[in-house]
Amino acid sequence: MVLHRTLRTWPTLLWRRVLETMRRPVFRYTWIAAIFQIVFIELARYWFLATPPPGYAIAALALAAVIMAVRGPRFTRAEEVIWICIACALFVVEIRAIANDRTRFAKDEAQARTDENASFQRIVSQLTESNERDQKRFAITTKELSVNLNTLTGGESSCYLAGVSLATPSYLVFVHIGKFPLYGVVARIVPLSQDGKTVRPGSSLLGITVTIGDMIKGHASIIQSLPKGLITSQDFFNANIFFTARNGDWEETLREKRIGEDVRTALRVTGRFTTLQREQNICERIDPQFPKKPNGDIDDGFQAVPKVDHCP
Repeated sequence: MVLHRTLRTWPTLLWRRVLETMRRPVFRYTWIAAIFQIVFIELARYWFLATPPPGYAIAALALAAVIMAVRGPRFTRAEEVIWICIACALFVVEIRAIANDRTRFAKDEAQARTDENASFQRIVSQLTESNERDQKRFAITTKELSVNLNTLTGGESSCYLAGVSLATPSYLVFVHIGKFPLYGVVARIVPLSQDGKTVRPGSSLLGITVTIGDMIKGHASIIQSLPKGLITSQDFFNANIFFTARNGDWEETLREKRIGEDVRTALRVTGRFTTLQREQNICERIDPQFPKKPNGDIDDGFQAVPKVDHCP
């Protein structure tokens, strides 16, 4: 504050000094010199209050130096002091102008970087949103294509032989599993002995092939009469059934046993579809009353596994 007040009041003091000098009898001031000093004093005061761009004060200082050089031989002590004060004032103004210009430049650069970053962030945000929209569209399109493809091939749908009627006449019931229809289903039934380890005597080692054909989602196909060569009895029916269709293949382990007047069933379906990397259990249905070994196995060919989904 003191420096500010001093810089605001020094022109008035200089004016007083100029007037006092001009009243002296030995005054050797010329009016032109006085006018130049008045102009430079007012210019320095104006630039102090409103800082000019860099270079303005240097240009004024150069002009003042020319005037001082011309009038040098005729300087009075007072005029010399005033010119020195004017030069110092213009020097201070130029320093302030340079500092102010650098400060303004730094602010402009910082603002420019902020604007560029904001613009870049907007572009990144727009690209991210566009990418997310494209990914969502791609996911929807992929899902639709997957559904269409699964509809054409059957996906991971399958079926199983629900059982063979141990009564006479016997029939076969195949039940559909999954979300998609099946096409060209063929089952190869290999009847097994009562222990589930060997092929039933009198049966072919390759089993009996049964053509089921296409299956509608959620429906069952019934074969009214047993295929020729398929041996059954009224006490049990054990078999491994191998299915093939347009979507791949799967296997069923089927065990049926008559307990008193009731028929108890245990079955498990294992898939090996083209979409799977390895075999996996699809579902199983084991009657709680079906006899088991102490270790939980049904027989040597039907081991207990961790619980899987219940077949419909």
